[in-house]
Amino acid sequence: MIGNVICQDKVDSGFLPGEGQELSHQNREFLWRLFVEIGKCWKNVKWDSSNLKSSWIDLIKAKTEFAPSYTGEYINATYVVQELIDMYGEKDAFHKLFLDNGIPSGPPTTRLAHAKKYVIDEFIKMQVLASGFKHFGGPNSNYHGYVKGSRYTLMPEVREFIESIEESK
Repeated sequence: MIGNVICQDKVDSGFLPGEGQELSHQNREFLWRLFVEIGKCWKNVKWDSSNLKSSWIDLIKAKTEFAPSYTGEYINATYVVQELIDMYGEKDAFHKLFLDNGIPSGPPTTRLAHAKKYVIDEFIKMQVLASGFKHFGGPNSNYHGYVKGSRYTLMPEVREFIESIEESK
């Protein structure tokens, strides 16, 4: 498993307590940076995720202002990721964290496993739900709106295959 003292610190597999804590501005900025790095790793968002920031802010607000509060998990993730950056450098730290972390399957029993399950995996889901899926496949993809196409009935739900005259001969 990657990391050192902080990452490998054993914790209860239950949710880390977050009630009564608040995220600082620095915590929020660090978590945003983590969210941006997820999009860069999977190359599934444009503009360094800036088009998703308002949705991300809404997610953070909802997850920290209402029970159960994710504040403890978010603060833990900032310590874990910072330790990885200090150990491996920024580029390698994010690659190892996202793709080669060595976290065993099962309940999260280390600070690293908590960060992966409750923060990184949640941010990945949020990216997909908030439209990160639109950018897969490049400009030739069949995606031109949300599921089943545009909400406007003037546009077809999906593009039709139209055989050209030359192809039919």
